[in-house]
Amino acid sequence: MIKLTEVTKIFDSRGIAGLHALSLNIPKGNIFALMGPNGSGKTTLLNVISGKLPKDSGNLDVDGKIHFFEKKSPEPELNVQRFLMESVTDQGINTEKKLQLSRDMASIFEFTFQLRQQISELSQGQLQKVLMAAELMSMPDILFLDEPFVHIDPMSRKDILDSLFTYLRQRETTVIWITHEKDEALRFSDLVGLMQHGKFEQISTPVKILKDPRNIFVAQYFGHQNFIKISGLKGKWSTLWGEVHTALLDSEGFLVIPPQAWKIDSSSSLKGKLTQQFAQYFSWELIVEANYKELKISLPLSAHDQYLIGDEISLAPDLSQCFVIPL
Repeated sequence: MIKLTEVTKIFDSRGIAGLHALSLNIPKGNIFALMGPNGSGKTTLLNVISGKLPKDSGNLDVDGKIHFFEKKSPEPELNVQRFLMESVTDQGINTEKKLQLSRDMASIFEFTFQLRQQISELSQGQLQKVLMAAELMSMPDILFLDEPFVHIDPMSRKDILDSLFTYLRQRETTVIWITHEKDEALRFSDLVGLMQHGKFEQISTPVKILKDPRNIFVAQYFGHQNFIKISGLKGKWSTLWGEVHTALLDSEGFLVIPPQAWKIDSSSSLKGKLTQQFAQYFSWELIVEANYKELKISLPLSAHDQYLIGDEISLAPDLSQCFVIPL
């Protein structure tokens, strides 16, 4: 379990803060994806939680032994099993236990047949699995991952993450995982925290942060597009196509229209010029310029030969697929 209450870290005498009164609660065994642009405070947060950097104010409660994933550079001629066994720093784990742990890790990460090989004989994907297994040999309560597989191809990375998080969930290991890979974070994590300028913009489950982003920064970060400014009164929001009802009581906000929510509607007062069109997986994507804005439209592939660049198109959204966020 990791709990922060109003934790602040100030970096210099001018009072410039790296972390601004952060509060966070990660239950035991949860996988927490920590996200945000470069310089937002992610690594600073890990260093404060681990004690590498002292906090300047607030309360910090950490229950368990923390381990940072740090890539080792093993000797090329070293035997894989020996490397794993030598990775254990806990003096209370005897040789027999180390041997069994190395076999268990090889089974979990699927490199049993490589145990007798030298490090130099491994493929890049196999090496990454061995390095990760070595980090887990001491069986930490809390694991910090700072973009550990950023240089590995997506397919190999997915396999490693599948094995890793399956094992960590079984052991109820608490994880803070810095990543810029949104799809992976949404797939593997229990909670997602998005930082900017040393603060959390939102901490939510993967589903909630996608369906209910707190502001336009969160919405844009997770790929939402088509923001149209609208006005509201007591949860009723007026649009060109009717009212949208939400719990948001602000007087101004953005209507967020997913690309797949658009439909061609000749009766709509919103008209624009088609500027681009291209295939994307199982849909036909259109870029339409309307009211000095670029709108992204997603239509069935069957629409690929219906429109030409420069055509005027009338658009209307399915409001049931849209949502409102505050300014």
